[in-house]
Amino acid sequence: MRAWRERAALAVAAGVTIVLTGCGSAADVASADRPSTTAPTEPTGIVDPSDPTTPSTPTAPSIPTGSPDLIDDPPVIPADSELAMGESDPVEDPLYPQQSNPEIDVLHYFLQLDWDGDTLLGTETVTFRATKDTDRIRLDLSSELGVQVVRLDGEPVDFTHENDGLVVLTPPVVADQRHELQIEYVGTPAPTPAPSQRSDPGEGLGWTQDLEGNVYTFQEPYGAFTWYAVNDHPSDEALYDARIVTYGDDVSVFNGVLRESVRIEGDRTVNSWHVDEPMASYLSTIAIGPYSEYVGSTDSGMDISYWVMPQDEDLVDGLKTEGAASFDWLEEHAGDYPFSSLGVVVVGGSSAMETQTMVTMSRGAVERPDAVLEHEFAHQWYGDAVTPVDWRGVWLNEGFAMYFQQWYERDTGRTMYGNSFETWRQVDNLSRQSAGPPGDYDPAAFADSNVYLGPALMLNEIRERIGDPEFEQLVKTWVTDHDNEQVDREVFTQYVNQQTGRNFTALIDSWLDSPTTPRIN
Repeated sequence: MRAWRERAALAVAAGVTIVLTGCGSAADVASADRPSTTAPTEPTGIVDPSDPTTPSTPTAPSIPTGSPDLIDDPPVIPADSELAMGESDPVEDPLYPQQSNPEIDVLHYFLQLDWDGDTLLGTETVTFRATKDTDRIRLDLSSELGVQVVRLDGEPVDFTHENDGLVVLTPPVVADQRHELQIEYVGTPAPTPAPSQRSDPGEGLGWTQDLEGNVYTFQEPYGAFTWYAVNDHPSDEALYDARIVTYGDDVSVFNGVLRESVRIEGDRTVNSWHVDEPMASYLSTIAIGPYSEYVGSTDSGMDISYWVMPQDEDLVDGLKTEGAASFDWLEEHAGDYPFSSLGVVVVGGSSAMETQTMVTMSRGAVERPDAVLEHEFAHQWYGDAVTPVDWRGVWLNEGFAMYFQQWYERDTGRTMYGNSFETWRQVDNLSRQSAGPPGDYDPAAFADSNVYLGPALMLNEIRERIGDPEFEQLVKTWVTDHDNEQVDREVFTQYVNQQTGRNFTALIDSWLDSPTTPRIN
């Protein structure tokens, strides 16, 4: 690995605090560059620990000792039975077609990454099936990264790499057959501009470094391509394994479970992470810095990991308290947690993101007195377990998470976000005028408050019509009946109609398509 780094270096030288998915604060959404969308007063949310008697201490991960040769071990490839979990039906996105490649269905990504604070070395193995007979495969990969070699099933193949697209020229590939694509690349990643009017994406989406050089990512609707080759679209979910080498005091945090952590040659740490259920690329995360893990438990017995750097250790007790309360409340009202692990990583920036099983939160989001954590936890059910098939359906994520946020605030005696539904209506109406209706929004205004508040108000109207018991059953079975699926408006509407025995089609269409906030009948 070190020799490769030396060769690669030579090659390179030649108002409203809505918690938005993919981004943390809706205050930024409601007000960014649009003063007319005035934000209401922020509610209080995260409570202080009631009994801070002893300070939290880091919990060492319970992991085996690894081999010093770990970084040279072969890639991790799941068994065929596991790979079947990663099968999807990829589509071309109607809003962001440049970030969708429907000719390829990725089943599994193995990411072997080496980051020294300046240069990223990647050896990536992509297990995929072609969705049709073809002689070329395209993946999204930032042009900031130089591709050294590409191999298909072990044999070198030709490729082109330009305009953030890696096109692999293959021998004839037959639909539905599995193949392995290995890609070696090197470079210094950089974020990509966000298609948004919000301010919280900051420098952009994807691989970002804070002022101290620590790495973090927020990448909805896309941005994973800034640091690995990927079909960067929610319709193509896949399994993931990552083996990440860092230097000095830095360690890596990724989605899923930390299976192994090894210190090598005194200055390198190798962390091996495993994700055991399919995940959309925008829900992947990586953070690199001097992290320590703290573990808290909920009343229901779920362990939640909190990864923080030294400057954020004072946030741990509040995170544990809020995390336990939010999780237990969600299990009661949304149903059993749909994954096997859960964690939170605190990073720089000013946003928050429901990255699957490892929620990414800026320290600013953690410090704000609102229900940011509950919102991002709710997304594990609504957005992560059940994912929109394309980006027209972002309202499916945000409407549910926003509604659960205010439901939680009301149930726990907190000031409801925005203080009232009438305030929500005012902000939603202004956002529709500037960004379009939630079901047909302006692609340059991704994740504005229109896809949060209007769909949440729609869910509340459905609840008012069918009553609390039937509504609670509906939102639980929506997840269990569509777990690990990609869905759209048609699927949602048919399901609501079928489960309630009533025709809500006109109501749903009105809330999603109206240029102004609909009246509540």
